[in-house]
This record gives sequence, C-alpha cells and structure tokens, in this order.
Amino acid sequence: MTNTEDLDKAGKGNLTVKQVKVLYVCPFAHYPGHFCWAATRETEALKQAGADVRLLTFCGVIDESEVKVPQLTVLPATKLGHLIRQSFDVFRKNAITRWLLMSFETLLTLAAAIRLKRRLSIDIIHLRDGEPYLFLPHLLSLPFRGYNWAISLTASNIYPPPIPSVRPQNLGLLIYTIALKFINSRLWRPLYRMSLARNRFVFLVQNETSRQDYNSYLQGVLAGKVVYLPLGIDRVENAISKQEARQHLGLPQDKPVLLSFGAPHSGKDLETIFCALKDVPDAYLVHAGKQAFSLGPNPISLVERDAVLDRVIMRDYYIPEEEKPYYFFAADAAILSYTRQFLSTSSLLWESCRFGTPVIASDNGQLKKLMEAFQPGLLFTAQDAASLRQAIIRFINLKPEEIQAMKDNCRRFANEFSLEKWAQRCLDIYADLSK
Repeated sequence: MTNTEDLDKAGKGNLTVKQVKVLYVCPFAHYPGHFCWAATRETEALKQAGADVRLLTFCGVIDESEVKVPQLTVLPATKLGHLIRQSFDVFRKNAITRWLLMSFETLLTLAAAIRLKRRLSIDIIHLRDGEPYLFLPHLLSLPFRGYNWAISLTASNIYPPPIPSVRPQNLGLLIYTIALKFINSRLWRPLYRMSLARNRFVFLVQNETSRQDYNSYLQGVLAGKVVYLPLGIDRVENAISKQEARQHLGLPQDKPVLLSFGAPHSGKDLETIFCALKDVPDAYLVHAGKQAFSLGPNPISLVERDAVLDRVIMRDYYIPEEEKPYYFFAADAAILSYTRQFLSTSSLLWESCRFGTPVIASDNGQLKKLMEAFQPGLLFTAQDAASLRQAIIRFINLKPEEIQAMKDNCRRFANEFSLEKWAQRCLDIYADLSK
C-alpha cells in the first residue's frame, strides 16, 4: 500500500512513499507533565501525515479520551491490571521507590516494544523521551539486528542540575543527580558501540545546542546520529473570552493575572517568581501543575515563605487537556522562569504560543534566541527577581496594541512550529533511517 504525501511544508516537494508502520512508545504517559500531551498529539499528527501508528504505554494515558490511534499497554486494561496499577501508586509516594518503579516501568515497556516489532512488522520504534535510561534501548536490542529506533531526547541527561544539599525535601533530586553520574559513565560506551553496529538509531533533540553536545556525548559515540527536530504544536482556533475563562476559574476580572503552568522540575525556577511577586501588589498568579518526580521545588512552601498566599491561586494537580484553555486564556501572560543552568527546550513556550498567550521569559539558551526572533513577550535575567519584577511591571503598563502585537507573534510562532511540519519532518527522518 502506498500513500502520496505532500511534503511541500518540509521543503521537499511531492513524493510518493510507502506507508511506514510506527510503534510510538511512551513509558511515562501515565505521569503528569509533557508525556501524555506528546503521546496523544504527536501520534495523532503522525497518523494524519499518513503513518500507520500504534501507541505503546505502560498502563495507559492520563487523558485516555485524547488518544486517536490504536493503543497497546504493558499492564492489561483488566480488573487485575487496575489493581496492579493501584498497588504501584503506593510506591510513587516515596522518592526512592518511585525511581525504582520508573526503571521497572521503562524496562517492561521497552521489552514489550521489541517483542511487538516482529509481531506487528513495525518499521520504526519511536521512543518518546529516551532519558534518563538512554542505555536501555541499546541493551535490550543488542541480541537483534536491523531494528530502527528514533529516540527523542530532552537533553536532561547532559544538562544535570547541581547536586543539592542533603535534606529530606531534596531526596528525589539528590537520587536523580547521583543516578545521572552512573548513566553518563564511560562504562556504557562499549555497549553503545556494539548496539549501533547491529541496529539503526537516530536521536531527536529539540535545539541546536543539545544537538552539538549530544554529538560529543561519551567521546562522540553518538556522533552523526543526532538530529535537531523542533517541537510541534497545534494552534487553538476556538478562543475563550478572558471574562469567561476567569469566571470559570474563579479569578478576579479587574486585576493582572499571570500564569505559572506545568509540573515543577529541576530546571524550573519558581522561587524567583514568588519573590518577584511580593513587590507587584496588584498582580495575581495562578500556579497550575502537579509535581511529578520530586525534582522541583515545592511551590506551596515557597508561597508560604514569601507571604503571597492572598495573591496566588494554587492548582497543585494535573490539569487535563480540556481544562488547559481556561488557564491560558484567563492569563494576561505566562511566566517562563528557569535556572541559569537550564539549556533544554522550554515546551511551555510552545504551549503559550498555542493559545496566543504572551510570555515573560528568562534569558536561557534557545529560549532567549526564540524570544528575540519571534517577540512573543518580554525577557528578564534568569534567577533575578528584581529583573522579573521590572518585566512584570513593564508588561502591565504596555499599550493594547503592543499586547496585540505579541499575540500575533505567538500565532506566527505556532504556525512556524506546527505539528503538521513536525510530523512531515519525522516521516523524512524515518525514511532516511530505513534506507
């Protein structure tokens, strides 16, 4: 069966290609964060681009109703599977047992992917988020030949956070930073070399800086196999009025409302946000997102410390896809605040531009370059509360036409990095990988 694909958007003209069979693997789709969004939206985009896609997860996706492709799970969707999943939830409450459980979930999911490759005649195994266990696909596929792997990387392995002080609240982050020392050890280099000689791999990174750094990873063991693939996003056409969105969320109609969205992680700098908010008495902040892996600061303790409880609305839980529009349309701007060490891609910039919400962003790596190129908002100096406070005040005092220009630039950004373009680029990468 063949399928004629229009590749004009990818700059390659019209080309007739064989329909590619893709097993899209996302072991962490049941955790909050970007995993579930990617598992649902990226698989749908690949399907619409003409690929034959199946989604493999460990035990399903948080937003099950959003899945538009056939789904396979390691844990069966039976009463027994549900009971096992509930028993696993107990282990997620402790940092040490959570990381052990995540290792186990990844191992079983990747082992299932390798079995399904032959049974379903899969052409490409697309692993969403190969980190932190980058060695596992190589280890598990070592007995086989001719497997094609496309592994997306957020660069969290090569940009680790500083080792934190030994305190109970830092236990999860401490375990993570110590584990990365082992994961990035040169001891794995012989394994990578043997695996790359037997199977085909391409590593998909989200910015040019991480492409260069992963090319030199472990003395260049992955050199020539790292490809820059920007994130994709779908534009939201059906806008909700600010008045309706704020009424739905119980927010003040006549005050500036800022948004901090997404799961806290080691690169997010919430401390600077709450510290800056103290000196902007008219502004309200909505923080929406559940801490997933105990890698980021506890926002509730920061709010209490900085005495801004009366102007911070905490939504410390997973925000389903159907609720997201209310948060972004209710906000005047989203704050993207990261530590100076954070060089990975900020997916929140894509989310904000998807809804046409201006941003106030820290000047980190690729984020600064994209902000300067597309002008969807204002920049401030990373980890500098005074700089963020000045940026917030400046934003509040902008003229309506200046705000509208930022919203227009958000839409221009969303068009440039559309999911359609992302999917077409994926098909090109799959084609090169299969040669």
